[in-house]
Amino acid sequence: MDKRSLPDERKVFLNVPLDAGYEKNFVALIASLTSLGRTPRCVLELPELGSGRLSRLFAHLEQCRISIHDLSRVGLPVRFNMAFELGLACAIRQYGQSHDYIIMEKKQYRLDRTLSDIKGRDPLIHDGSPRRIISCILDVLRTDSNNPNPLEVYKMTHQLWKIAGELKRRYATATIFNRSIFLTLVQAGNELAVAAGYLKE
Repeated sequence: MDKRSLPDERKVFLNVPLDAGYEKNFVALIASLTSLGRTPRCVLELPELGSGRLSRLFAHLEQCRISIHDLSRVGLPVRFNMAFELGLACAIRQYGQSHDYIIMEKKQYRLDRTLSDIKGRDPLIHDGSPRRIISCILDVLRTDSNNPNPLEVYKMTHQLWKIAGELKRRYATATIFNRSIFLTLVQAGNELAVAAGYLKE
């Protein structure tokens, strides 16, 4: 593997439900990761331009040292994207690239029924709560040199949520799952992390 193809240690790919019920959890993920000096990446950055996005999605995932896969959407209609993207992450790791993946779920033990092939990997259980998501992410990705306070990151999440509301009004959209909004939220998360002293300018 040449140096150009090595994944960026700071980049974290988010494979999560992109629906209204997940918006606050998505903002909590952005706040958690930026407080740790990580750079959230997402399929939202890959607009459909008529050429298909599977190869670009795979390349995007390969660039990230870590990916987070929330498999909590198991109701109807069935959502296949999250399991599919987890499969891509498993393939990247299986075939020799340095890539770690984190699995999240809302309910304990449900993954044993919904995706039995992944048995042996314990998912992080978040109960559908932004505060639990923050705790899970800070716990699994903490380092000796950067260990943010979960309560402070929760405050960051509130600030980011207000910014998200302003961005929805600016872009005249009912959802935060928009390329421009996502990139702006990541930038705002970095700025809040600097202001909180978690990151250097």
